[in-house]
Amino acid sequence: MMKSKMKKILPIALAVMLCLSSVNALACTAIYVGADLTKDGSTIFARSEDISNSYNKLFYVAPAGKHTAGEVYNGCYGFSYTFTKDSYGYTAFSDDNGSGVCPDCGGEHAHTPYAAGGTNDMGVTVSATETIGCSDALYEADPYVDTGIEEAEIPTVLLSEAATAKEAVELLLSIYDNAGCAGGSGVFVADDKEVWYIENASGTQYVALKLSASMAFAQPNMSIIGLIDLDDAENVIASKDLIAVAEKAGTYVGDKEKNTIDYVASYNADQTAGSRMVNALAFFNAATAKDEPEAADYTISNVDADGNIVPMYTSITLDHAYSIADVVAYYHIAGIGSNRNLETHIFQTFADDGLTDTVEWVAMDDAALSVFVPYYPMLTTKTYAGYQVSTDEAVFTEDEPADADVYYPTTKSKRNENGERVQVEGFCALPADWADSCYWTMDALSNLYEAGDLNAEEKAKIDAELADLQAQAYDVFDNMKAAVAVADTDEAKAAATAASEEMAAKVHAACVALVNEVK
Repeated sequence: MMKSKMKKILPIALAVMLCLSSVNALACTAIYVGADLTKDGSTIFARSEDISNSYNKLFYVAPAGKHTAGEVYNGCYGFSYTFTKDSYGYTAFSDDNGSGVCPDCGGEHAHTPYAAGGTNDMGVTVSATETIGCSDALYEADPYVDTGIEEAEIPTVLLSEAATAKEAVELLLSIYDNAGCAGGSGVFVADDKEVWYIENASGTQYVALKLSASMAFAQPNMSIIGLIDLDDAENVIASKDLIAVAEKAGTYVGDKEKNTIDYVASYNADQTAGSRMVNALAFFNAATAKDEPEAADYTISNVDADGNIVPMYTSITLDHAYSIADVVAYYHIAGIGSNRNLETHIFQTFADDGLTDTVEWVAMDDAALSVFVPYYPMLTTKTYAGYQVSTDEAVFTEDEPADADVYYPTTKSKRNENGERVQVEGFCALPADWADSCYWTMDALSNLYEAGDLNAEEKAKIDAELADLQAQAYDVFDNMKAAVAVADTDEAKAAATAASEEMAAKVHAACVALVNEVK
């Protein structure tokens, strides 16, 4: 999500302002595991979307033709784009703008508020809004652009327009070249043939890497691109002034004659690995983990010790071959799975070149206290209705609410009589129709679990119920995979859509019952 060094302060919805905890809200965390490192040969990449506690998120299918050729798309913060064709259909997450007013910018124009990720009809997948920044020196040399693309506009534009991952990458980079960006981010773009990872830490400069099947990495709001040989034309696309801008800032690290740049050292020299990176590396392999990792322990490179160009790699080794269950477990790590999660999406891509080559696993709210439900996004005609419920916002009160059905103790930042920011204790009351919404149900469950007065027995019951539902979700996927394999396209779409809806409904109903039992 967006962070500092913006020229303007982003408007944030009332629910965020009122129910925001004192913990740093900008805590999105991504993961990538190449196909050579997984049990089933799939490539897995994922991201949690974090900004605040108790802030509704929707998951739906945007129909083909939602945007039309020649239509001008006006984003939240100044970016505009003219669509070149009628848009492809795609799965999408966005903030709740059911009222007709965007909760992020307050605008009433037609746009998708804070889109996060999805897959389109052509099998192109985009996962965005993994915010990064740049050093002060780089910001002075290459500031963000008010009318540039904001990270949350990326999925809407790319999924609407692109038929391949490479086409999507080239479109995004052309926007960076011509319009710039409103903030730094790390973005995944993929199809069944390749996965690209792009970082743009400053206003106009970027590096896009085609990832190898033999590497893994974590990305918790950090630049993770290390020493890169820019002459690797097949696997690297970089802005033409990438080195020149770093030289202007006085921060360039690399060998100009060899056309190499250490991107982290040049653009984010002052970043350090926080607890989420430390915890992620320990999760990957406890035997090689460090309490204070250096950049070389987690960054991506295509240069070996002798200076030769090699396939993209990191120094991260996994202690076993990964399955989808391992990536689900990754989002249970302390600091990664948390009540700041709005949603988490895990994508699996298979080299099958068909409507089942991409799987999207979806969890609402706190990933550590939720259930990931499988979808075949290219076969899904609609998502479960509980993902699409627009509601009132959560409300903070200093006095215990007398008429709220579900509420929990929390704090909010408030100015005192001296104009100083202080933390005020109070309560966050959820919307009255919380039980209709999958997001609010999971939000209620996680907050009652974390902030309520549940005893150990009650928490153990919730843990066991969620674990059982997750196991059922894995079984549902196995059955769904078998069913669509022997069906024609229309039958496969009906079967896949129904299977995912039924599993999501089961999770929703079970968690409503758990909330009602302990609220």
